[in-house]
Amino acid sequence: MLAVHARYRGQSLRRAALVQRSAQALSTLDGVDEFKLLGVEDICSTVSSSTAVCEVVLALLADGDWAVGIGVTPALGAGEDTSAESATRTRSIATAACKNSARAGQVYAKIDASGRSSEAADIAAAFTLLGFVLNKRTIEGREATALVRSGLNQNEAARELGISKQAMSQRLHAAGWNAEQVGWQLVVNVLERANHQAKS
Repeated sequence: MLAVHARYRGQSLRRAALVQRSAQALSTLDGVDEFKLLGVEDICSTVSSSTAVCEVVLALLADGDWAVGIGVTPALGAGEDTSAESATRTRSIATAACKNSARAGQVYAKIDASGRSSEAADIAAAFTLLGFVLNKRTIEGREATALVRSGLNQNEAARELGISKQAMSQRLHAAGWNAEQVGWQLVVNVLERANHQAKS
């Protein structure tokens, strides 16, 4: 089971309202349960898949004002435990990963099993690399990658932006779109292994 805990570290004077709006928006993503408010700056939710974790975490990293904790409670057998008790445990693991000293733009991970700290470190490192790619993007690069990520091909995205296919290709290249795709798959693979493999 997977969970994400996010702590707002920005400077908004209306942080409570911003955090609440963010929780509502993230809760609409596929595979994401309702984000619960935990005080003024913290939100937490269980998430059904590694892909959904990636979507949530990348949205938070793109914003730049959130510290993120990922909790993983590995499935020990063929069946996935989806009980309320397991969900509560996984959320608490995510909260523990996102320590009080957690900084904006950083991702932390914790796996609820002994001897798995290196896997947790790999998850955090992979997200750090993805975050680096995201933070180097211009507004144009963000627009271009958002359109392609939504399912449009390059021709359709170029038409949407009113630019040529060649200009679209250049924007995607400058935005590190290929690096994002590779990084995304790396994160999904590491999360899947952490979530489903019992330590031998």
